[in-house]
Amino acid sequence: MKLMSLLWLVLCIWPSLLLAEVKSELRIPKGREVHDSAHDYFTDLMLKALNKAARGRPVPVLVPTMEMAQQRIVRELKSGRTIDIFWLGGTRERAMDLLAIPIPLERGLIGYRQFIVRKDRAADFDSVNSIADLARFKACVGSQWVDAEILKNARLTLVTSVGHENLFKQLAAGRCDYFPRAVHEAKNEMANRAAEYPELMVYDRLLLHYPFAVYFFVRKEDRELADWLTQGLEQMIDTGEFLANMKTHPHTRLAFPLNNYANKRLLTLPNPDGPQFAEEKNLRYWFQPADFGLTKP
Repeated sequence: MKLMSLLWLVLCIWPSLLLAEVKSELRIPKGREVHDSAHDYFTDLMLKALNKAARGRPVPVLVPTMEMAQQRIVRELKSGRTIDIFWLGGTRERAMDLLAIPIPLERGLIGYRQFIVRKDRAADFDSVNSIADLARFKACVGSQWVDAEILKNARLTLVTSVGHENLFKQLAAGRCDYFPRAVHEAKNEMANRAAEYPELMVYDRLLLHYPFAVYFFVRKEDRELADWLTQGLEQMIDTGEFLANMKTHPHTRLAFPLNNYANKRLLTLPNPDGPQFAEEKNLRYWFQPADFGLTKP
């Protein structure tokens, strides 16, 4: 009888014991001041996953701190000084220094890229049928983005900047020729900036693809939080909520239906850093080129 009572007590207080390992607040970097639908998407997904697997535990409150560039985000996340969790592109170094929740948060959608270009240069991209053709043009890329290393490894010419908005300004000024954005980002970003940059457009006859994904990262010490988020995301995948959320959220919904991209020209690049967690051929976690109806030129 005493043993049964003890087991019952443990079952009752188990969620509280787990909670002791998870903060009541989770500090995150502040979103960009201008049109940051990505920040909304990832924070919304984080809360959905935490609620899904809460099992009676109070869900931590998200507390924005300050806007940061990616390199500082990684430093602050490792130290735990000002932030506790963030979403970042997967790399080997980050996988060693931090603890990742090993589920691609956009099913690899971020690796399918359209170009934002100047309207008066759009026709120049009609002749791009290979990476060698693309190498004639200069790409606008964030200097601290993982994408910069992927493109640089392919011997593509880059014009870089730390600030996201500066890349639109560089392109509009003719200092670079194209701004590669994920298929869901390009349409959103131009819809929000059409009045500010009437000379720019989304070039939609060509896609560039490389294996790449964004993951939630926490400090290695925050294992309970990582497990909680993993369980919540897995449950969302099982119930279909994960994909349904992508199809309706303002950040990702413009990418659907994926077969809108059927028969577009497709250029592919390797990612030397590669997907770090779920294998990119795993249909549970990753979109495949076939989902888009894509064919090589």
